[in-house]
Amino acid sequence: MFAKLRLFSALCALVAAVVVVWQADPAETAATRRFELRSTDVPMTTIKSPVLDLTNPDPFDPCRDIPLDVIQRIGLAYTPPAHEDSLRCHYDAGNYQMAVEAFVWRTYEQTLPPDAVELDINGHRAAQYWIMKPTDWNNRWWITCMIAFKTSYGVIQQSLFYSPIYSNPNPDCMQTNLQRAHELSPYYVY
Repeated sequence: MFAKLRLFSALCALVAAVVVVWQADPAETAATRRFELRSTDVPMTTIKSPVLDLTNPDPFDPCRDIPLDVIQRIGLAYTPPAHEDSLRCHYDAGNYQMAVEAFVWRTYEQTLPPDAVELDINGHRAAQYWIMKPTDWNNRWWITCMIAFKTSYGVIQQSLFYSPIYSNPNPDCMQTNLQRAHELSPYYVY
């Protein structure tokens, strides 16, 4: 019985293979096929809106544009500034870290969370907000606060972060970040 069933299933598979090959029409080769390229108005990729008209995709690179003597003078050169991803520069102050990053694909308004506090820093529109607020349950992770500057090409984001376990002394995140923003903002490209 099982032998007849196996023979029948093999025969069915053979018939299915013959039908598929017959439908494919192997006589027609790639050389005889005719391809037509047609133009459409439909974009081939999806683009995040708004589309920013950029002439320079690298308007501001913090590691390149902020002089090293300025970084050393304000105490952010515990280790040398390091490029991270694209236009992001990482600074080390010993008991806390900072990152300054330029975004050309996101606007200032898209960046701000609902609880951001807008202010003026050296004549430039900016906003200050928490990324991870210090609480009792998260005191083992990094505490992060942010300042975002409005620019003609998008936004400059300045973040300060530290670990409450390993940082001695713990900085006042918002106040220290605001102080660094006042010291670094004259070197930012808006």
